[in-house]
Order: sequence, then C-alpha cells, then structure tokens
Amino acid sequence: MTRLNDTALKAELKKAREAREEIVDSAVPGLAVRVGRGLAATWSLVLRVRGDGGVSRRGFEKKGRRYRLRLGTYPAMGLEAARARANEFIAQANAGESPMIALERAAAGGLTVEALAERFLEDYARSKNLKSVRKYEQAIATHILPQLGEVCVDALDREQIRGLIRQVRVPRLRADTKRGRAHGGIEAARRALGVLRLIVGWAIEERLVNREDNPASRMERHLPKKRKADRVLSIDEVRAVWRAANSGFAFDNHARLMLLTGCRAGEWARARWPWVNLKQGLLSIPASEYKTNRPHAVPLVPEAVAILENSFRGEKGDYVLSTTEGEKPIRGIAKFYQTRLPIAILTKHGAALSAPFTSHDLRRSAVTHIAES
Repeated sequence: MTRLNDTALKAELKKAREAREEIVDSAVPGLAVRVGRGLAATWSLVLRVRGDGGVSRRGFEKKGRRYRLRLGTYPAMGLEAARARANEFIAQANAGESPMIALERAAAGGLTVEALAERFLEDYARSKNLKSVRKYEQAIATHILPQLGEVCVDALDREQIRGLIRQVRVPRLRADTKRGRAHGGIEAARRALGVLRLIVGWAIEERLVNREDNPASRMERHLPKKRKADRVLSIDEVRAVWRAANSGFAFDNHARLMLLTGCRAGEWARARWPWVNLKQGLLSIPASEYKTNRPHAVPLVPEAVAILENSFRGEKGDYVLSTTEGEKPIRGIAKFYQTRLPIAILTKHGAALSAPFTSHDLRRSAVTHIAES
C-alpha cells in the first residue's frame, strides 16, 4: 500500500481496465478509490462501529460488521476532502455511532437516496450474492446519485423522478474516454428507474422510511414502450453467419457454438474447460453461472465437439473462449455482433443481412429452427 497523491490518481484513471479495481490509500485506514471500466472513480471507506458486536466477557465493546460507505466521486471530491470525510466517519465509528445513522442525521432527519442506496447494496444485493450487483452499482453511481443523491427519500416526489428520466434518456459522451458508447439513452433510463423503484420498495418493506407509497411506481409510462426482441434469422441468414464465422478465433467460435447449442451468450463467454467433457459430448454449466441458479447440462453435437477440440487452450487460465490465453473470458461480444461479424458477412456473403442482429437473436434463431424441424 502507498500513500496516494493526485499525480498517481490521474495516472491510474488513464489506464485501460477490464474490471473494477480498488486502489487503497495508506494514509487513512479503510479508504480507497474504486476505479471501474467506463465508470468514474469513486471514494469508498470500509469501517466497523465500536459496540456493534456487543460486549466482551471483560466488558470491552467489540466492533461488529463491516460497513462500506461511498464518500463521493473523484475528482469532484479531491484527495484531501476524501481523507477529511473518511476521518470524520472513522471518529464517529470509534465513538460508537453508526455511519448510516450519521448520514441520516446529516440529511436533516431523513434518509437520503445516497445513504439508502449504499445500505441497499450492502444489506441486500451484496449479502445475497446477486449476479445483478454490478448493474445496480452502475445505475446508481452513473445516473441515480448525480441527480437524486442528496434528496431525502421521504421527500422524493414524482416530478423529481421525471427529471431523472429526462436527464438519463439523453445520451452523453463519457468524460473519461473519447471512445465507446455514450452514457444514457432510453434503456439506461429504464434501468435506472427500475433500480430506483426496487431500492425505495425495499426501504418501505424494511421500514427504513416513513412513507408507504413508492413514487417510482408506474413511471415507465413516461418512456417509449419497450419493443419485444423477436428477430429470427432465416436459414439462409444462418448459413451466411456460419460461413462468415470460420476463422477459428474465439469470437467466431462463439457465434458457431451459439448456433449449435442455443446457449446464452454469457454461458459460452464464461465457459471453462472443466465444464467440458468432449468424450461424452457434454457442457455442464454450474448453478452459479446459470440463469435459474441450477446446474444445467447442454448436449454437444459432433460439430460443436470438433470446434472445441480445435480451440486454442491458453496456459494462463482455463476459459474456453479467450483472447488472453485463457486468463480472462472474451469481452466486447455486443461490439463483435454489431460491427465485425456483419462486415465479415458482407465480405464473404456478398450482401448484408436483411436487418442487424444480436447474439441473443442467434440463440432465438437456433431454438426456433430446431423446434420447427
């Protein structure tokens, strides 16, 4: 651990990352800055409250569970300001005062959206090991807190939520990079609204707020109706995809395995060699990686077995489809299906397909044509 400074922080923000990292500041115990892929850097403080764990046999107050507090974003909150805020909370915790109660008091007698969001993530989403935790964190940090973080939950009204929708549905370029997708859009607004509704509903059930109505309920009416994804590729289109994805590289193998098995995109993207039994022709997906949280077995036809037999096995990890010698799974699947594969189809097929398609459209097409035959 090293003592952070602004120069080091700015250098860290410029680095490309595949996943969120935590950079610890040795100057203040528990203080760190969390830097994610495509996300702003966030100050985080982990501490325990004296007395939360009860009293020992000798009469000493024991510290209880660990709390993680979100202090603010960098560089909006500078290094010295983050240290000062962290030391303030640490002093309160050492005095036996819960940091969440301190945040509530700071909100003039009411729980703020920011304090509630942190409690929701810690006590509900993370404690249940939900797969959607990262999506919750992104929606909260990127959209909800900048607009409503300081608002008291009991005072939150529908007009403020309409303002959130108006702000989020307008795409904006990311501040941290000139490339990549912009923040916001209709689907981003839909997700932010859903997360906010879930958070407030949880607070009402847990009696953390005085109100009994959820102001985010039925607010989807202010967004365009979501279109059902019903794209099914024709047999000729499936043939064009198959012929274009013939390089043997990880992404092309992903497209072919999707067509042969009808699996979800993430199941093949995260697949590991221990899941694969080539002799039995079987892919065994563990419960932790399957949508229904139950183990799932997928039969592999001879063509799928042949693709896996000829796949490159990296020495750094056991991911089946990887561009880092098995160390990490493939990333950028959406971009592959939106740009690289359509270009390959146009080059090898001589004409573009009738309409764009996604990885899930391949799954739907495979299942549909199998059912029809």
